[in-house]
Amino acid sequence: MIGLIALLAWPMSVSTGRDGGLGITTPSAKLVQFVTTGDMTLLDWSVFLVLGIFFGSYIAAKGSREFKWRLPDIKTMRNSVIGGLCMGFGASLAGGCSIGNGLVATATMSWQGWISLLFMILGVWFMSYFVFIKPMQQYKKAAVVQTA
Repeated sequence: MIGLIALLAWPMSVSTGRDGGLGITTPSAKLVQFVTTGDMTLLDWSVFLVLGIFFGSYIAAKGSREFKWRLPDIKTMRNSVIGGLCMGFGASLAGGCSIGNGLVATATMSWQGWISLLFMILGVWFMSYFVFIKPMQQYKKAAVVQTA
């Protein structure tokens, strides 16, 4: 579905006077700028796409009876803040978010997009080791020690 939406984003974008594909970073910045300045010219389909992500997620969660307000534990909050800061820093260096670089820049065969995508993959592999693999290995070692 994301690929189909990304494909449709190109002609939809051009038809509204915006030359570019699917993106989240720039529309999010436009939304913040609209809220702070009230400039109606900032509102375009990409801003409504960002709003649709939030409202669509809410409607889907309510419809499936999975929505509830909850506060994550301290470790999850810490990891989320650190991850968000790293992603924001990376998006600043890369000139866009993972969607902008992974879907749009690679579709235009931009070398920056391909380098960004490569490092996104490497980053996911690197952190997956510490978040999933290493704890699983420690759990298995502890289980072997207990049974011995």
